[in-house]
Amino acid sequence: MISDVSFSKEQGQCDITFNSLPGKFEAGTPDTSGIVGLGAVVKYLEQIGQKEVLAHERLLTNYAIKRMRELKNVIIYGHSDESSSSGIIPFNVAGLSSPDVALFLDNYGIAIRSGFHCAQPLHQFFKLQSSARASFYIYNTFEEIDRFVDILRQAA
Repeated sequence: MISDVSFSKEQGQCDITFNSLPGKFEAGTPDTSGIVGLGAVVKYLEQIGQKEVLAHERLLTNYAIKRMRELKNVIIYGHSDESSSSGIIPFNVAGLSSPDVALFLDNYGIAIRSGFHCAQPLHQFFKLQSSARASFYIYNTFEEIDRFVDILRQAA
């Protein structure tokens, strides 16, 4: 980002000369390991195929929603159309805060998110204090969803 920095003791000021473009906008050392990793992920996903990834994600999500609907105290947000479902299920458990649900599940090795999920105005619009969020992807299995729901049942 910076080409040169100097400090003038007599004038008590710091002089900074910024680098030329594009270096001027590169803060710090480039994330070369991240760049290499991203390339490997792209190759891996191309081998599987995006249609297959989406199909598996939808199967898992729809299965999880079906299983979660078995739980009376679990409120699922969205997901009225299975054909447009993604791997993300926002939900709450009646009578529990989303951080409490996340902490309970974490005790069993299940990681979910809780909070506003970078959508605080949306939560405020729906008058929600926060929400829990489960997500599924190509590395998840139906057995993991069964375990998630069984443990969520204990919390609910």
